[in-house]
Amino acid sequence: MLNAFNARSIFELTAKDRLKIDSLLAYGDKLILGLSSGALRIYRVHSPDTPDVSLTLLRTIDTFSRRKIELLACIKEAGILVSLADSNVHIHDLNDFTLTETLSKARGATTLAVTSNVERDPETQIPSIVSRLAIGVKRKVLMYSWADGGFQEGKEVTLSGQVKSLTWASGHKIVVGLTSGFVIVDVDTASVEEVVPSEGTNGTSKARDEKAGWGSYVGMGGWGSKSLSTRLGGDELLLVKDSSTLFIDTEGKPLDRPPVPWSTPPDSIAYSYPYLISLNAAKHQIEVRNPLTRTLLQNISLPTVTTLHVPPPNVALVHAGKLFYVASPTQVWRMGATDYETQINNLVEAEQLDEAIRLIETLESVLLKESKEEKLREVQMLKAQKLFERRKYEESMALFAAVSAPPERVVKLFPRVIAGDISIWPEVEEDDQAEGDAKAIVEEEEPVGEDGTAPAVDGEAEETSKERENGESTRNGESSDPKAVDIKTDSSGDATPEKAKSRSTTPELKRSPTTEAYGSMRNIAFSRKYGETASIFSFGTRRVDENDSASLMANKDNQPVDDTPRLLEGEELKKAAQELARSYLNDVRRKLTKYFGSDGNPVDPLLILAIGSVHEASRKDPLESSFLTLDGVSSPEVEDAAKERIEKLMETCRLVDTTLFRAYMLIRPALVGPLVRIQNQCDPDVVSEKLREQGKFDDLVDFLERKKLHRDALELLRFFGQAEDDSKAPNLHGPQRTITYLERLKADHIDLIFEFATWPLKVEPKLGMEIFVGDTGNSESLPRLRVLDFLEQQDQGLAIQYLEHIVTELKDMTPEFHTRLAGLYLAVLSRDHTQAEKDSWHARFLKFLETSDQYRAEKVLGSLPRDVPEYYECRAVVLSKMGRHKAALEIYVFKLNDHAKAEEYCMRVHRFGPSPTATAMDSVTTETVYHILLSLYLRPPSPHEQQLGPALTILSRHGARLEASDALKLIPGNVKVKDLESYFESRIRAANATVTENRIIAALRKSHIVDVQEKLLDARNSPVIVSEENVCPVCHKRLGLSVIWRLPTGQVVHYGCARKAVF
Repeated sequence: MLNAFNARSIFELTAKDRLKIDSLLAYGDKLILGLSSGALRIYRVHSPDTPDVSLTLLRTIDTFSRRKIELLACIKEAGILVSLADSNVHIHDLNDFTLTETLSKARGATTLAVTSNVERDPETQIPSIVSRLAIGVKRKVLMYSWADGGFQEGKEVTLSGQVKSLTWASGHKIVVGLTSGFVIVDVDTASVEEVVPSEGTNGTSKARDEKAGWGSYVGMGGWGSKSLSTRLGGDELLLVKDSSTLFIDTEGKPLDRPPVPWSTPPDSIAYSYPYLISLNAAKHQIEVRNPLTRTLLQNISLPTVTTLHVPPPNVALVHAGKLFYVASPTQVWRMGATDYETQINNLVEAEQLDEAIRLIETLESVLLKESKEEKLREVQMLKAQKLFERRKYEESMALFAAVSAPPERVVKLFPRVIAGDISIWPEVEEDDQAEGDAKAIVEEEEPVGEDGTAPAVDGEAEETSKERENGESTRNGESSDPKAVDIKTDSSGDATPEKAKSRSTTPELKRSPTTEAYGSMRNIAFSRKYGETASIFSFGTRRVDENDSASLMANKDNQPVDDTPRLLEGEELKKAAQELARSYLNDVRRKLTKYFGSDGNPVDPLLILAIGSVHEASRKDPLESSFLTLDGVSSPEVEDAAKERIEKLMETCRLVDTTLFRAYMLIRPALVGPLVRIQNQCDPDVVSEKLREQGKFDDLVDFLERKKLHRDALELLRFFGQAEDDSKAPNLHGPQRTITYLERLKADHIDLIFEFATWPLKVEPKLGMEIFVGDTGNSESLPRLRVLDFLEQQDQGLAIQYLEHIVTELKDMTPEFHTRLAGLYLAVLSRDHTQAEKDSWHARFLKFLETSDQYRAEKVLGSLPRDVPEYYECRAVVLSKMGRHKAALEIYVFKLNDHAKAEEYCMRVHRFGPSPTATAMDSVTTETVYHILLSLYLRPPSPHEQQLGPALTILSRHGARLEASDALKLIPGNVKVKDLESYFESRIRAANATVTENRIIAALRKSHIVDVQEKLLDARNSPVIVSEENVCPVCHKRLGLSVIWRLPTGQVVHYGCARKAVF
């Protein structure tokens, strides 16, 4: 049990004194004893917080009272001592202890209570100390207050029962314990309010009749019952009626808190921060409890103890629960409190982890030598670890996540199938495991020992023998409250042999040989803090806390739980792994997401958690703040520090993601796919090994792609893509998956693309070309010249397809690509093809030559054969691109004898103008091209003959586009005028059309001028009225008699402001 207080005897009456101690009072370094003879002894306490505490008698007043002194109280601020003796209340001077006043109205008093508080004057709001005294006289409560050096009588309140106890709830309200219950009295208004438990309070299932009062609630409101009360920490009070309790606030409202499980009704209660102290005179015991958990933490036996005294203020931090006295009729003990670190360590050692957590939460930070947050977090992690041992995986992982436990500490609790190399469990081979299972079967058949217990395992034999020597039957120290667990316990809180018998008959679970290593692991955090002294946190004894969520109370059959660390296997391992993934790993993963950019690269945690950033609050998270702490580096460079922080982050992420992967592989393999496809930091070696073992090659490819291990992924795809047997990975068979993968690669992996695109292009060229011409976005960013060279090596047809794609669809205007496409067309045409194929290729080539203006015409022209008829038209097109229209027309007229194409050629040149690739020397006007064609018809070069018919056709159709003088000079003299009739008609129509068009334009312009002049006259004739109130909208001054300017909008401004006006 907890050793919170140690009793040190500081005073004892001898048999010769023939006196008894009836009351005591401690304040400051003084201790006052009231004796049965009426004498008063004043002592000075030396070294009160050390084992060498001692008393020095300062004064003895034998005539202080004629009767025994029943109660003592002091108001230090007023310098007075209040005593209750012979049913009278006396006021004494605190310095010389002389009697200053006897309160006549308090005749017959049974109890009293004092309080001092800082209050503000209602009018001046000046703060001052106001002390109050409440006295219980039969059924009345008398109120007195002290200010400016004397007592002033207050209100007198008459109650319905005998006053048994008084406790100040606040400076203006007091709780009065009556024979039948409790009431709360307002000292300012004298109002009385009965304290009635509400429905469901303290475990009641139904609301009780309020008229029946407290007596109906507790069921024992007789004359012999005691009404006790004390002020707890904060704004809470505890009311005790026999064995029943009620927690209330300072307003008297019941709190929904379970009752304190008293074994026997206490005779006195008090609050010594942070514990609830109760005295049981019949058992001569002092019980120490946590008021929040109501757990009995310490039981101190003192002979004939009768008096309990906690000096006020009992919640002050300077007091810190260290001024605590108890007395018997002949002896006084000073209760020395151990330091809080030791108390916490004792609770942890006893595995009362909930109590340790509550104690740390209750204590103020200044009372602990170490950081309160770190201490609390460490104990909470130990509790989570204990819950894990007891197979409460959901609660354990939720607590680990709540305290942001380091992933290493959580993961290492699992076997290697989950934790890998950091596991505390050794690797179990299949043969060893089978041998262990056989051994376990044999052990089940072994008979029990002579004493009826199972044979001890590992180091339990020695421990068991020691327990028997100490009279203990079990290693688990149980709570002394028999109601908490249905197990018989002795007064010291140890389990009786009955419990040991029940435990001994429980079959031994399979234990791992790493029990010792596991036990040492449980002290990792404490050994880090305490060094070699961490051995005091031994987990060799297993005590069970009655309120621990992992206690035996959770076992419905009240059967002991063997929480010995053991290797998780089978369904138990799956259950633990599921909670690990769901409650802990996913929570940690969510926190770590913020440290990665959209590209998946880690960001320096110092930038993410910088003061003023959106994630500044995360600096309070222990796990995330650990990324900012550099271990073993003194004054590192900025870059080195950033690298180390990122490395710490990556180590944590790698452990979390890899463990999550292992857990999914064990409990739900279907979740592995989504995990490996998103951003993750899994260990590639682990993932690759596991997925290969399970035959999940699809997920392996996705993982390798996510980790940018493209070569490994592509080799895997090539292996299964070309494999004849597709049963192992049917989705990877064939080139489709490889092509899809290569389409997603960017230009910086161009060598890999070329290496692994070869076999898909050979197997399915059309599908394989999607790598380079597909609408993926990445294909456009590939280096086109290298892609062209690669495809040309594979097949010229593929190269042509690629060039056509970038020229026609991507609109690439690079002359080299256009020129190479022309060369590839020629290379393909030079092969042997069927006539249909040849016509198709020739049409594509001719169309390209006509539509493209970016190829180098001279180079292409030099590649075209001169005397091959099928290339005549191609040469004409290239010559046209060069602006050599005469040479092009000669091909159409003399070599192809195609007058329609020659005319079409002239019309195209006339419509679109000279080719952009034509030089200034070669280019001609659109009118000249018809003249060239006409001259070729009428004055052909030798040995060609004159072609009058086509020439007249050109004259009749396009005569208007020819200069009349030049055209007529070319016409032979033997041509009749009638043959030129159509020519002259077209010329006359063209001339008339020009004249008519010019006349129409002139008339329109005149009409427009008239319209403008009319608008000008209207604008000039518009009247403007300027009054004295009109102001200029530009300078905001009155217009007056100044020269004005009227704007088109109708506004009037000063003449000088007209240029500044905006309209």
